[in-house]
Amino acid sequence: MKKISICIICKNEESKIANCLASVSWADEIVIVDSGSTDNTLEIAKEFTDKIFVKEDWQGFGNQRRRAEDFASNDWVFAIDCDEVVTEELKNEIISKISNANDTDVFCVNRLTNFCGQFIYHSGWYPDKIARIYNKVSYRYNEALVHEALDCKGCKKIHLKGGLLHYQYDDIYQYINKRNRYASLGADSKCRQGKKSGVLIATSSSIFAFIRHYFLRLGFLDGRLGFVIAVIQMQYTFNKYLFTYYHQNKNQK
Repeated sequence: MKKISICIICKNEESKIANCLASVSWADEIVIVDSGSTDNTLEIAKEFTDKIFVKEDWQGFGNQRRRAEDFASNDWVFAIDCDEVVTEELKNEIISKISNANDTDVFCVNRLTNFCGQFIYHSGWYPDKIARIYNKVSYRYNEALVHEALDCKGCKKIHLKGGLLHYQYDDIYQYINKRNRYASLGADSKCRQGKKSGVLIATSSSIFAFIRHYFLRLGFLDGRLGFVIAVIQMQYTFNKYLFTYYHQNKNQK
């Protein structure tokens, strides 16, 4: 049997981390890299694992994931977030299939998001097949500041059927604040890449973001929350390009 390490990065997740950790207690190891929690996150985590590391010098989501990879004792890694829960079906599927996996195989899980008490089946949120289970000798996470992803180009992807439940936000204010923070990080990333922006680009991109999520990705089938998601995505896109524009102009003065 191949051993697997659960790798989690977190900060101030006391309301959700217990359910997450309970759902992966079957794993051979749980590794947690915290970026400076001030609530009871770490006290709760200690009930499930002693492999807890605090790294407050934040260098972006990608690098924090890579730190967790480095702390893992096993080659096989399952990267998961504190607001996610592994279903019994997914657990059994992982255990049965990983034993026959090649080191260059990557397993993709199908994530279903619960937003404000409702599971979202459209809006570009589902199906949400993401590469999360991999051999760290063959692949690693990239170093993106935000929207990090597993760098596994050319790999053989095995799609698992079991669900990964994603309890994103019950509080709409928290979600909007998170999107604004991501917009700022996204703008920083664009500036580092030397990409140009402007008010016209911000406006046109945000309008298309709404059309994409509400119409092209069938967000209207998710009811009122589908509309809310499309509007927030439009706002996030506008802010990201606007922040980029002002940051570039500020640096040129």
